[in-house]
Amino acid sequence: MSNSSSPSRKRPAKTAKRAGFRRALLIFCGAAILCVTFFRSWHGINGKRGFFAPRPTCDVLVLGGTPAGIAAALAAARGGASVVLVEERPKLGGDISYAMLNMFDVPLGPPQKTGVALAKNGIFGEFYRQLGVAFDIQRAQKLFDAALQKESAVRVLRGTAVRRLLVGEKRLEGAVLRLPNGREQTITASAIVDASDDAEFAARAGAGYYLGRENANPDRKMQSAGLLFSVKGVDWQAVQAYVRHRKALSMRALRRFKHGAAGSIDVKIEGRSALLRLGGTSGNYAWERGDIIEDYKPRGPNIVVLSINFGRQDDGSVVLNTINIVGVDGLSLASKLRARAEAIQEIPFLLGYLREQMPGFKDAQLAEIAPELYIRETRHIHGFYSLKVADIKEDRAFYDRIALCSYPLDLHPYSRGEKNPFGPQRFAYTLPLRALVPRKLDGVFVASRSLSATYSAAGSARVIPITMAAGQAAGIAASLCARDGISPHELVGSPREIAQLQTKLRAAGLDIGDALTKK
Repeated sequence: MSNSSSPSRKRPAKTAKRAGFRRALLIFCGAAILCVTFFRSWHGINGKRGFFAPRPTCDVLVLGGTPAGIAAALAAARGGASVVLVEERPKLGGDISYAMLNMFDVPLGPPQKTGVALAKNGIFGEFYRQLGVAFDIQRAQKLFDAALQKESAVRVLRGTAVRRLLVGEKRLEGAVLRLPNGREQTITASAIVDASDDAEFAARAGAGYYLGRENANPDRKMQSAGLLFSVKGVDWQAVQAYVRHRKALSMRALRRFKHGAAGSIDVKIEGRSALLRLGGTSGNYAWERGDIIEDYKPRGPNIVVLSINFGRQDDGSVVLNTINIVGVDGLSLASKLRARAEAIQEIPFLLGYLREQMPGFKDAQLAEIAPELYIRETRHIHGFYSLKVADIKEDRAFYDRIALCSYPLDLHPYSRGEKNPFGPQRFAYTLPLRALVPRKLDGVFVASRSLSATYSAAGSARVIPITMAAGQAAGIAASLCARDGISPHELVGSPREIAQLQTKLRAAGLDIGDALTKK
């Protein structure tokens, strides 16, 4: 009995040992697979998403609810992509909502070169046709919201902060968000559009950039910031009558004026004299050439007052864009708060002056001050191409052109006493896709005033009509990346993909400057 029972007691012990080994091996292999999956999902292999990577949360992630970000989200959705649009603040619209910028710098092209208004097409044109040059801010916000609500493929996250960026092997792949309820959510995407004014997310993820004018100067000074404010009690008809008036100048005086002009010019030559319009008006928009404020002496040491742009709102109040503050670091909250406080102190003096000097302002009273400064310049990313002044002056048509642009090289002063060296002349030129793609960081397009350009060229490309065109192109390009499983770096290097992008842009109603190639 003892001999027959002994083997039966040892066999189960060996079997249990082998089973335990198998379980340990399976656990080890499972853990290894999970580690590889996690690593590849965030970091990819050789900069590309790995075989084990999970499917992205969405096709296109747009960071920044600026006008350019809205255009990017709409364009990507219309291109068949699923889109998440993230804005940290409660309102969409960027400078329109928070800097009270209720007027578009509409880049009307030189008629002898284009014969058309350049930026009244594409997604920008959809809003422009409903709003005009100057508009009511709340009405613009409602139009933005309504357009996004029509696109079921767009999910808008307001009041949502980007806590952390998901970056691996020099590629931006997603973000960890903090929702309004305090919970965190991870969003990954096939391609990302950074539509923040300062290219904040591309910069945080490792995209190279320079600040202000440091690429051509020993300092990092930025264009002067603006503080917009509105007044009530304005006689709008009197304002319009004044800016339509012409005054006579000698040809010699006209030449002096044109050389240093910063505002719009409308001249009618009669013999040896010129009749110079004192400004202009279009619907709810008006501007004065600078005669009104040329004798005004600012109180603040950093204040510069330039020719006035007026934007009338639906309630009759009028927004003024005239106060500039030099020496502002647009990336520093302390600098911006200091500048805004100085500008607020200037408003009563300026408004008192306008009551005496500006027709239609006799009964004007302060209505509202913008909660934020209008920042014109901060970063300029290092892209695959940097737009240059020569490109603008020579009306260059790039092979990878994505938008037809036209606006003066509008440099606001970097210091008191500085003048814009370029004057008010407009040029028709194209914007290259390469200017939206950071050279050192894949996975993202930059569609904002911080696109890749020299500081002087950015003086033209920074305005809303042009950044919205860039946003529309970035949105369609991002949808192509999702569809074809490629990255922005791969797209920008592929003639075939660029041709597809241009075809889609034309089909979407965007003028990309084909006429310039026939000059």
